Amino acid sequence: MTVEPGFGGQSFMASELPKVTALRQKYPELHIEVDGGLSEKTIDQAADAGANVIVAGSAVFGAADPGDVIKKLRQAVDSRRGKL
Repeated sequence: MTVEPGFGGQSFMASELPKVTALRQKYPELHIEVDGGLSEKTIDQAADAGANVIVAGSAVFGAADPGDVIKKLRQAVDSRRGKL
């Protein structure tokens, strides 16, 4: 979790990303999910840390064009496959 559990719309906690990085290094083929505070502004950090499954509720459902946001989030993760 990259937010305090309980409710949506919270700020992304980058301080949790070292855990993602450690998991990615130890288990390179593992699906690693990051949930909370993800948006077009924070997805690069999560993807660079090694997350390859994301939950981005507020960013998607609060967007004027949810499809565009999904596309951008997916591209950020997909562009890092094989580079982690």
